[in-house]
Amino acid sequence: MHTLTQLHIDIARNATDDFNLFHDPMRWQRISENPFQGTIALGFQLGLYVETQINRSEPAIKWRQCSVYEFTFVNPAKVGDELNLVLKRTRVTETDKGEQESQRLILKASGKPSLMGSYRQSDFMSVDSQLLKYSKEKLSRMTDRTLFDNSVFLKRKWMIVGNVKNYLLSAFADQTQYIDEFVDKVRFPHFYPLSLMSSAMLERAQALEYDLIQNPMIYVSQNMCIDNQQLAQLKSNDCLNILVAPVDTDPNHLTCVGWVDDESPLFCAEVKLMPLSDMLIKPA
Repeated sequence: MHTLTQLHIDIARNATDDFNLFHDPMRWQRISENPFQGTIALGFQLGLYVETQINRSEPAIKWRQCSVYEFTFVNPAKVGDELNLVLKRTRVTETDKGEQESQRLILKASGKPSLMGSYRQSDFMSVDSQLLKYSKEKLSRMTDRTLFDNSVFLKRKWMIVGNVKNYLLSAFADQTQYIDEFVDKVRFPHFYPLSLMSSAMLERAQALEYDLIQNPMIYVSQNMCIDNQQLAQLKSNDCLNILVAPVDTDPNHLTCVGWVDDESPLFCAEVKLMPLSDMLIKPA
């Protein structure tokens, strides 16, 4: 088990440019009717913990074209909580597009489920998005933080090895499994490029003049698929173009796609959010 501290949360938010006040030890009180009475871990930080714990031992699942994470968030992980990942037995399924191998999982924080879901390896990109109609060439001509077609937002980030090292520390990971200059090894974890969606979503909300203090949002679920071959080829300072947009005009259901050097995406994801106020509604 690993005990979560404020330092771990601070490292994670600084490494990923996540400025959500839920994680800020000096300003979490500003969130209207915040029920958590303190800071909570980043959702993507918990995802990185899941990934690195899976990789600590010999993987039970064979490496394939894509890695897929499906999470449902149950309870927040807070400072002082002990984190523990429980993995279920591996299952293999056949689909029209190819084979998938998966494991159910539960991440517990001090014995209570924090997130539940699955991790799987797939022969194909299993998450789709209407944002795939935009070409990488078109995005490269746009400036950072461009809001276009009413609700589509472009955020440009870079793969920074120093940030990755810190981010791995925030999830209790062994950095040398991913980055070791003495053997010229740089292997980005899945959840570094995936986590950069958080700042993209926050900046999109600001561009739309959404009040993140009076009307904060929390994660309900994440469904993310990342191309392992492209990830293995990433280098320091590679540029990542992230698009964020609502799914079917639902402001709480977002689709995110990231491109690097290939015409096909590095990742596709769907994220469902919920206003904190909805969680606070008491049943009649």
